[in-house]
Amino acid sequence: MSTRPRPTRPAAACPIRPGEPCTLCQVDVTGPQDCPLVWLVMGDDELREGVHRTRLAARGPRPATTDTA
Repeated sequence: MSTRPRPTRPAAACPIRPGEPCTLCQVDVTGPQDCPLVWLVMGDDELREGVHRTRLAARGPRPATTDTA
C-alpha cells in the first residue's frame, strides 16, 4: 500500500449556477460533462445567453482599461 497522498482533483463548477460547484443533482451523473440539464440549457440559444449574462453579473464590473497606444 502506498503512503503517498493522492493528488486531489479540482471540483467541477456548475455552468448553470456560476460560482457554485457541481453537486451531482441528477441521478447517474458524474459531472457537468454528462448532466442532462447542462445539455438542455447549452443547446438552447436563449438559455445559454441567459447563463452567460448571469456569469458576467456574478463576476462584477470589470475595471476600465486605459488605451495608451
